[in-house]
Amino acid sequence: MHDYFAVSAQGIEPATAAELTRLGASDVRPVSGGVHFSAELETLFRACLWLRTASRILRPLREFAAGTAEMLYSQTRRVRWEDYLDPTKTLAVHATIEGSSARRKGGKPTASRPQQGIHHSMFAALKIKDAIVDRLRREQGARPNVDRHDPDLLVNAHFSGGRCSLSLDAVGTSLHERGYRTESAPAPLKETLAAAIIELIGWDVSVPLYDPLCGSGTLLIEAAMKSLRIAPGLSRARFACQRWPDYDGALWQSVCDVARREQLAATPAPLVGSDADAAVVGTAQIHAGRAKVEGAIRFFVQSVDEAQPPGDLPAGVPGVIVTNPPYGERLGDEVELEGLYRRLGQVLSERFVGWTAWVLAGNLSLARHIGLTATQKLKLFNGPIPCRLLRFDL
Repeated sequence: MHDYFAVSAQGIEPATAAELTRLGASDVRPVSGGVHFSAELETLFRACLWLRTASRILRPLREFAAGTAEMLYSQTRRVRWEDYLDPTKTLAVHATIEGSSARRKGGKPTASRPQQGIHHSMFAALKIKDAIVDRLRREQGARPNVDRHDPDLLVNAHFSGGRCSLSLDAVGTSLHERGYRTESAPAPLKETLAAAIIELIGWDVSVPLYDPLCGSGTLLIEAAMKSLRIAPGLSRARFACQRWPDYDGALWQSVCDVARREQLAATPAPLVGSDADAAVVGTAQIHAGRAKVEGAIRFFVQSVDEAQPPGDLPAGVPGVIVTNPPYGERLGDEVELEGLYRRLGQVLSERFVGWTAWVLAGNLSLARHIGLTATQKLKLFNGPIPCRLLRFDL
């Protein structure tokens, strides 16, 4: 049993916590930016395969005050790195500094501007790497090499409030990189955010789902993967934890086999998406094919003015609408989009009586033009953009 931290975006921590609880994790505690939990190795493996809303899973090693480079180096050397690494293996260090633009700039202290505190992520990663290899040289007589692209051990360092948290990264590349979104598309949602929206709206997979502004299809693809019980991690070539000393290959294979057996052949209810842009509908179809859910979603070209309950739904059966309309980046865009939001509100109120609609609003000024009263508002972030997930009972 080890303690872990699942990294998730602000606002979707409850969705990540709910996922971890279902997967069998214990001591699940959501906090800002993620969820603490405890798990045995089998549950960690399930989390790697099944988590839809988290971007990373970290195993914390040590937290300490790191006001200076010397403190960072000495505290890092206290970790028993020989328990995780030997000179035949490679490592990489990834550092982030909360609330500092310097994390993107890197850099080193100079004689005219000595390092006071830790302000540069590249410099911090270098000091941590030095401490690790110096410890291993002392304990094992030789040092491991650095491999930034495919390391045997990936160390994560997070700095906040003058403190540093060192962790092992169990994942490697971010969990949002499912591998199906290969075509470029304007302003796509991250897969993890789309999955979180599907989780947060409480969608029952037996209820029809429709996106009248589907764009490149991420919301519906994530819904289809959930409905078909497809573990998103099965499409990945490797996880970082597969190179840990306590990795159990037979247990991993067993967890993967169970995940494959749980997949369904068809969704319990129809999933439908439409958009006025034929090109992005084509992109959505390509992405659905790469995600192996092309048979579960019906995409077609149609403007929001033409939107109505899809004809292949059972008569009189209400469904759920979930959509992410454009936000408008320039003033001209915003003025033009006011009409789109007004038409969306009119179509929802006139043609979808009995349905529930969820709209991700990244521009609250535009969202007011929907003209309907939201019965629920959830605060989310689409990257740096503050959003509200609005519920309308029609």
